[in-house]
Amino acid sequence: MLRNQKQISLAFAAMLAGDFWGGAPRAQAEVYSLIANPAEDCSTQINLGWHADLGDTNAVVVYATKSDTAWAHAITVPGKFQRCDIFDGINSKTPAGADWNEAAKFLDYGVTLRGLHPDTQYMYQVEPAPAGQAGETNGAAAPNESAVHYFKTAGATEFSFVWISDIHAYTPLPNRVKNANAVLAAAIQLDPRVDFVFATGDVVAWGGSYSFWKYLFAQPFAKNYLFADVIGNHDWMRRTNGGSSDYFRIAHHNPTNGYAGQEGVCYWFIYGDVLFLTFNNELMRTGPAAEAAAKTWAAGVIEKQKGKYQKIFIAEHYHWFDGQNGRANWYSHWKDFCDKYNVTLALSGHDHIYLRTHPLRNDQVAADGHGTIYLTAPSSDGERGLEAGKLTTNSNKLAFTYSSHEHSNKSEVKTIGCVLVHVSPHAITTKLVYLDENRSVQVADEHVTNLDEK
Repeated sequence: MLRNQKQISLAFAAMLAGDFWGGAPRAQAEVYSLIANPAEDCSTQINLGWHADLGDTNAVVVYATKSDTAWAHAITVPGKFQRCDIFDGINSKTPAGADWNEAAKFLDYGVTLRGLHPDTQYMYQVEPAPAGQAGETNGAAAPNESAVHYFKTAGATEFSFVWISDIHAYTPLPNRVKNANAVLAAAIQLDPRVDFVFATGDVVAWGGSYSFWKYLFAQPFAKNYLFADVIGNHDWMRRTNGGSSDYFRIAHHNPTNGYAGQEGVCYWFIYGDVLFLTFNNELMRTGPAAEAAAKTWAAGVIEKQKGKYQKIFIAEHYHWFDGQNGRANWYSHWKDFCDKYNVTLALSGHDHIYLRTHPLRNDQVAADGHGTIYLTAPSSDGERGLEAGKLTTNSNKLAFTYSSHEHSNKSEVKTIGCVLVHVSPHAITTKLVYLDENRSVQVADEHVTNLDEK
């Protein structure tokens, strides 16, 4: 039965086009882990990725501007896929907490949408290809509204994103994801202009457990926003016996513009006037050569894309400074690079404590617009946070730290936080949003960097 007028009108259009299947709605393929990721130029391109059962070899993306409520000008693009079984059989946990081996063999699909309109809201759906269809077509049949997803292209002079980290999605403990959803919703309510969600890693507990990725990407943020992510150590690991960056690569459909061996893991994209560069700490921690390769790649991107951006944001998972004592961590590895290339913001996670530095240059506090601000996002799962401590080192460099002080166990606290970032041509505003011990929304450390001081 056709349930609404949109389906009736589109079915009639399909019938006139000779593509009407006896009056019944077409069956929808089983699709999961559907996500919109950045492409290189997010003003006109977006990457879409999803997974489907092994028999679903004819899936297509149907997309339209959000304002095209009848999908009258929808476009259909065939998906490209490869078989994936790297998660299958990995030691994991069921939602009930029982030991089990992941059962995960699927088709890994991806599409890059091109020729999009800048500064535009889009909706999209994955469905089986109409019979006899090949290539792109206009006037596609209507998707099932229950599975419509959304993204917004870049192109406005100002934009906002909500930055979250360390969700540690783990199906036996669903409150972790519920907490992250709650603080994301609170941040978006504070700034309904949010264009996308950004994460600095550890979004799942074990990257080798596919069921955790599937669970994460069933959450509202994956339906409603473009999502950009950085690989964390948890996203890389299995429950036992090491890990692989391929888990992160397959879970997303990121640009493949990284350096050799890091395609789809390290990547860059431009949103608005910002060049975003993401890095893989699990590789860089193996030694100076790996770190140097990452910096050489990033320097090449910065030079080649010059003129297409005004600001540079770099992101990795491991924290710049220790929020418990102020000791320099990966800041020592990246400060010279940030100085040389005038990086505006350096984003990280992992420490589970929110931290913001003053603008830093030449290892000293600098004026607004003359140094890099290093930030660490708090944890968001309400369970695995660390408690901010007395800064015994670098206290002159560090402007603000935060954690909850309510303990979840003897060593960890219940921090549930994220960061709102607003970017304009002349200023960057960052704002810590968190849920306190009473689950009330709190805002702290609202900081405006005036870039006109350059």
